[in-house]
Amino acid sequence: MPEALEHTRPLGDKRRAWLRAHGDGLHAGLRRLLRDPFGQLLTLGVIAVALVLPALGFLALDQIDRAAVAWRPSGDLTVFLAAGEPVERAIELADALQGRPEVAQTEVKSADDALAELREMSDFAEALGALDANPMPALVIVRLTAAGVARLDDFKTELAARNEVDWVQVDRRWLERLEALLDLARRAILLGAAILAAAVLLVVGNTIRLEISLKREEILILKLLGASDGYVRRPFLYIGAWYGIVGGLLALALVYAGLLAVQPAVDRLALSYEAGIVLQGLGVRGTALLVGYGALLGWLGAWLASARHLRDAEPR
Repeated sequence: MPEALEHTRPLGDKRRAWLRAHGDGLHAGLRRLLRDPFGQLLTLGVIAVALVLPALGFLALDQIDRAAVAWRPSGDLTVFLAAGEPVERAIELADALQGRPEVAQTEVKSADDALAELREMSDFAEALGALDANPMPALVIVRLTAAGVARLDDFKTELAARNEVDWVQVDRRWLERLEALLDLARRAILLGAAILAAAVLLVVGNTIRLEISLKREEILILKLLGASDGYVRRPFLYIGAWYGIVGGLLALALVYAGLLAVQPAVDRLALSYEAGIVLQGLGVRGTALLVGYGALLGWLGAWLASARHLRDAEPR
């Protein structure tokens, strides 16, 4: 019953009528979608693609963030002991650091090991061979956890203050480059998501426009009986929301299909770094956000279209 004819009902009856009207709109929207599911594949496909591309992008960024610890090239901190300190002091320092929340792994190199590595990595092998004594100190390479990266400067200062430590080198160039690349990727994904969201609004809006034109006579009758624009608009809003929900579920299926497709390639890449990496899905929260985002876009597209075209369906 139109809202204008319900103003004399008690408050409890109005609430029940309001809930019944929304329930009817929800069921009507689903029935409309199920009545011709194959005819709606184009609309649902556009919505699914518009949702799956940014979802995969943000998921990829999250996976890269998680894998960064395993892919660090040579440790986050190199702790050089003071000249003359024996390798046993480096071992003691490494043992003391193990178990701390900032430390994922430690590696001790003696002065001879450090010199041999320097010969292999530099063009001064002949000059180094001419030295009478080994100028390299013993050192400890410290690989950090995410907590260690978060307090990198404080942790460096703490290590440098130890008596047996000469200086601490921070290998942060790769971190800065990675963070810059991830920030650029996030901005690009957000821009792409905004463009695709506009495409969803246009597609849903056009679909709702066609629905309104098909029900023009019914809308005119309801308005002659005193129905408000909100009452007439409600079923179309739920149709748009259902488009977004089903499109979000299709996007979710595409996300997991994509993860299964790329997992073998990720396994091969992880093997070269001697690290096991398993791609993680969206989880419960991510799934709810994806489907909810689709429903919101569908609802908004339907609202914009109905607000525009219902004004043209006024009784004359």
